[in-house]
Amino acid sequence: MNNMQSLTQGANMSKKEQKEFELMVQDMMFSEMQEMYIGFVDRCFGKCVNTFRTRKLLSSEKECVSNCVAKSLAHIKRVQLRFQEQNQMMNAQAQATMQPK
Repeated sequence: MNNMQSLTQGANMSKKEQKEFELMVQDMMFSEMQEMYIGFVDRCFGKCVNTFRTRKLLSSEKECVSNCVAKSLAHIKRVQLRFQEQNQMMNAQAQATMQPK
């Protein structure tokens, strides 16, 4: 049983409601990832690109953008891992409370 199934089954949802809920959560997650991506692209561009005298980036700008993007991706990965850990703990707690005593 995956995480989404355990959440929706605990809420006594019909199959149709479960599917709608899963699609809504997936859409929200995609939107959040898109916003994070746009945010770090904007932040890195603003931090690293200082001149528009040439059509191409200067080598210092390229290096700055590469470093900034690498740090941003590492941060996103770390946040995702923490989110997964929290999600697993919440699911374990939910399953524990659903078991008959």
